[in-house]
Amino acid sequence: MEQTLPPNVMNHYRHNESTYDSISAQLEETKEQFLSASRATQIRMLQQSHSFAVISVQTPVGIHESAFSQLWATDSPSQELDDALASVNYRNQKSEYISHSLRNGHKWSDVADLLEDGNIDSAHKMILDEFKGVGPAKAPFTLSMLGFVSKMCVDANIINAMGLDGHVSTVVVEKYDSICDNLRAKMPSLREMVSPFLWQWVTFDYQRGTISDHEVFFEVVQYSDE
Repeated sequence: MEQTLPPNVMNHYRHNESTYDSISAQLEETKEQFLSASRATQIRMLQQSHSFAVISVQTPVGIHESAFSQLWATDSPSQELDDALASVNYRNQKSEYISHSLRNGHKWSDVADLLEDGNIDSAHKMILDEFKGVGPAKAPFTLSMLGFVSKMCVDANIINAMGLDGHVSTVVVEKYDSICDNLRAKMPSLREMVSPFLWQWVTFDYQRGTISDHEVFFEVVQYSDE
């Protein structure tokens, strides 16, 4: 018997199933694009996803997405940082984190190697170890937004939705994934129907009372490889 914690998440999913099918398709298309792209494009997509994750921390979705769109409106994001992040919480720290990412494309190239080889856990660990501003929740979010949907982001919304105390602090990938598995087991019907990341996405939306399609993100990252 399914444990109804939180209640009505399945109803939310069923009422909006076509929307979540579209989101799943967007994620799959993004992953296919990433895996077939040039290395330069892969690095840029990873940097974009990292910045999307960094900006999202403790920032309302509308401000978050507007800042991200402005940041990547040109081919010179480093020159756009101050203006793009002007309304973002903790903008000085986030500017530092994104600048570090933009300066370290060679490290993102190593992450791309791991993803091409199917080593998703190793890519998760490397992002935690090598890049700033993305902790236990946002490092996997960087990957999941690029379509590697075996990963999920246990942020404050998920913690609140599931009635948990505190936050997920482990940086051990296996322990983090175990926590995710245990959370998904609380809603086994949804777990059987969607990927880990979409399970998180549906629960996130339910907790907030709205659907976030993150269309801005997909518009930025889904461009043709040159």
